[in-house]
Amino acid sequence: MIKYIIRRLLHLIPVLFGITLISFAVIHLAPGKPTDMMLQLNPKIDFEAREKLNQIYGLDKPLYRSISTG
Repeated sequence: MIKYIIRRLLHLIPVLFGITLISFAVIHLAPGKPTDMMLQLNPKIDFEAREKLNQIYGLDKPLYRSISTG
């Protein structure tokens, strides 16, 4: 029984990694930016405020930099 539990737990690692990878890909392949919905709610927002939101959420950095810096 212990052997079965250990085997199931070891199989859990690649499954969780795969789910994480697929979720990450779906989020980053979706069209638009995450801030688009916030910006649509306030049509009078200026360009500086848009850039500030992108900077706060790290959307101004390339994808490989945002992954490595957290």
